Amino acid sequence: MDFSELFSSLLPFAERLPIIRAILGFILVFFLPGFAWTFVFFSRVNIIERIVLSFGLSIAAVTLSVIALNILLGLKITGANSILVIIAITIIAVVAYFLKRLARQQESRDED
Repeated sequence: MDFSELFSSLLPFAERLPIIRAILGFILVFFLPGFAWTFVFFSRVNIIERIVLSFGLSIAAVTLSVIALNILLGLKITGANSILVIIAITIIAVVAYFLKRLARQQESRDED
């Protein structure tokens, strides 16, 4: 079973409702990874700045990651592979944010 069969069996409603699929795809590709990375890179920005930065970071991170994996590892550019790369980018950002936060908490405890 390849990934396209897996995703088509998990999300059958996405095939029937192209509007929902387009909205979820837009959020997944153009917003979510960059939003997660803004918490890692920018600690003191307001919500409007964070949203704007998230679009730029998402476009750059997703595009560069998919193309780099295609060139370096020979990974084919498919919808399923792209989704997996986007999820991995987002998870790495969340883990990096929590590690950064944990390190800051340890520093504040050490100062006390």
